Amino acid sequence: MNTPQENNDPVFEDEVDLRDIITVVWKEKIAIIVATGVVAISSIFISLSMTNYYTSEAVLIARDQQDTPLTEFSGLATLAGVNLDSSGSSLVKMMAIIESREFVKHLITFENILPSIMAAKSYDASSRKLYFDPEAYDADTKTWIREAPANRGVEPTYLEAHKEYSEMLTMVRDKLTGHITIGVEHISPVFAQEFLTLIIREANNLNRSIDISSSSKALEYLTKELSQTNQIEVKKSISTIIEHQFEQRMMANIHEDYVLVSLEPPFVPEMKSGPIRSLIVILSTVIAGMLSVMTVLFRHYF
Repeated sequence: MNTPQENNDPVFEDEVDLRDIITVVWKEKIAIIVATGVVAISSIFISLSMTNYYTSEAVLIARDQQDTPLTEFSGLATLAGVNLDSSGSSLVKMMAIIESREFVKHLITFENILPSIMAAKSYDASSRKLYFDPEAYDADTKTWIREAPANRGVEPTYLEAHKEYSEMLTMVRDKLTGHITIGVEHISPVFAQEFLTLIIREANNLNRSIDISSSSKALEYLTKELSQTNQIEVKKSISTIIEHQFEQRMMANIHEDYVLVSLEPPFVPEMKSGPIRSLIVILSTVIAGMLSVMTVLFRHYF
């Protein structure tokens, strides 16, 4: 007969003993060490062969174009197509412009911008020269010779450039201070600085053109309305908005940094921003060790 102790204690046949796990791992320690070591050494060589990337950054703030609050005239201003946004709204607008496809389409019209985005191969730090992939772009004749992808031409489209551009670009807005930090990452620190300078300059120029065009149309409308109304208060409101438009046009023509003002201009970075080789080696080694142990246990139990 079974004792009460034997009847009350269930027996789990599939229960895994921790000591058994340790024993299995210890028996296969050589295989685990070898596999982990091979991956660790391989990760060292792979990380050393990876190309360095450099990030140029700039800290920007929006120029406050509004000296006197005009919110009481916002209804009339909206009818005229006048923009009375605050500097915060201007920053949001500028960020949207910089990230847009149309802006990239404009940027790649400048010399060497498209090849530097799409065909950069290596960078010589001593000569500070950027070299292009010879299988994609001929730098001597300045022609594209890549094998055309499906449904695309030999020369990369602005949509392809926008995809690479989005990976190069970082923008962070500090809601507390209102500052924007913009960064461009590239294998050439010189191009990163030059390209970021171009982005800021052309964003200001594009916004200037948009505002001057909008202001001209608004002034035409407001002048017409001013001549047709006899109400003193309406005349006063229209005159105030017209004055604001003249001030805006003056700012657009005076300042090169029309909206985005550099608190800290783009610089040529001296230290690489990536890859972080030590992190790559450590993570590869740890993951390889864990996978080796899991493989040994799986083969033993299953």
